[in-house]
Amino acid sequence: MPVNMVDDEFMVCTDCLMIIANDDASGLDYSLGEEEGAAREQEIRKAIAVIQREEGQIAVGDGDRYVEFSSRPCACCGIRLAGPRHHFVILGSDRER
Repeated sequence: MPVNMVDDEFMVCTDCLMIIANDDASGLDYSLGEEEGAAREQEIRKAIAVIQREEGQIAVGDGDRYVEFSSRPCACCGIRLAGPRHHFVILGSDRER
């Protein structure tokens, strides 16, 4: 099935970056306690699952489109904490949704 770009402006926080790109949430341990880190990981994984079910597959985007500091919310988890944003894309099939 052919794939098309659903969203080319999907900018995510560093927490989401680690989980989407590497399936690794260990970085959360550095800034949060054990319980808070586990809750944050679940929050992110739930957001990823919803996006992938409703919109399409999240894929690593263009590293040159990295934004060092942004006050825009993360497109994945919605966190409003200002900081870096990393470019990802959402890919979907050409079939009707």
